[in-house]
Amino acid sequence: MQRVSLQIQLVMKKYIVLILPLLYFLSCTTSIEEKKNLTITWDDFEVIKINSEKHYFDEIINPASIGFSDNFLIIGEAWRVPEEFPRMHLVDTNDMSYQMSKGKYGKGPLEITDASGILSLDDLSEFWVYNMNGRKLVKFSKVDSSLLGTDEWRLSEDMSMIRFIEKTKNGGFLASPWDGLAVIQEFDQEGKLLGSFGTWESFPERPDLGNKEIGELSTGWFKGNPEIGLFALATLYRDILKIFDYQKKEFITIEGPYKDLPLFDLHQTNGPSVFFRPESTYRYRDIAITSKYIFALYGGYSQAEINKTGKIAEDILVFDHKGNPLWNLKLDRSIIEMVFNEETGQFYGLTTDEDPGIAVFDIPKELLKK
Repeated sequence: MQRVSLQIQLVMKKYIVLILPLLYFLSCTTSIEEKKNLTITWDDFEVIKINSEKHYFDEIINPASIGFSDNFLIIGEAWRVPEEFPRMHLVDTNDMSYQMSKGKYGKGPLEITDASGILSLDDLSEFWVYNMNGRKLVKFSKVDSSLLGTDEWRLSEDMSMIRFIEKTKNGGFLASPWDGLAVIQEFDQEGKLLGSFGTWESFPERPDLGNKEIGELSTGWFKGNPEIGLFALATLYRDILKIFDYQKKEFITIEGPYKDLPLFDLHQTNGPSVFFRPESTYRYRDIAITSKYIFALYGGYSQAEINKTGKIAEDILVFDHKGNPLWNLKLDRSIIEMVFNEETGQFYGLTTDEDPGIAVFDIPKELLKK
């Protein structure tokens, strides 16, 4: 009888030894899965107020986009600026001095109609501009005085559906498509589609919405840091932030502070199907990724409110690379886009007042050391 009891104990120990690692693995797996989908509230962030100094330039009429390359700010004009004016301007951040104009308006070779995105190159004397309406990338030099670009590359047929584009470290491209069939698409140096990553979740309360409509509801800013292989899409009409690890091909999705859908109407057209109402609130207005943090510019104003007050965004939500909420930087003025200078600990934003310029914010050094 004692021998039987001893055998049972040995068998039980054997199974416990086998089961414990399995339970540990399952607990780790659950923990990993939970970290890939986060929900945030305003209370998750430590509020820190920061002040700025504004710089105004007569040459810049209505700034709408901003890039940063080798201590130079590259300011893009809004599409409605008269055609006779240059599309871009370069400002030296060392002394905040105006350097030169770039970008002759036009649809011909080496000309652009807009500067929807600025892509840095390994050669710091040059930069690419994404001309969204012209469906091309145009290269410009910082060392010549010509308004024209030095080279251009038209988007391939595979890239006909993209909205925003970023370069990868290997020379290819990542882009956010507008048709809603994927969150991010990857292309090689020739523009050939290599793969699609992520899908937008459907809305149980709106089964009438297809991929196209969901994609339009989820449009936003797509930017990244090719050096560390981290990219992010921050949606304009929903509180969704998707962080994409290029090496692992994995997403971290952050929802909040709010989860409600924007106010919109549906109309079937050859172009957009979703038409947002003036009282619908804009959410994320820009995104920037540094070697340690993710900075997400948050709006919270409707178009009707913007028309009355001129305010677009006064909060920057800061996350670590895992999507954990850290700080809410409360700005002393409204901005529309931003870039960050890691060497100086400053970031630059385009102001939205009557005389728009460039606001320079100093982030407390003790934060950046954490």
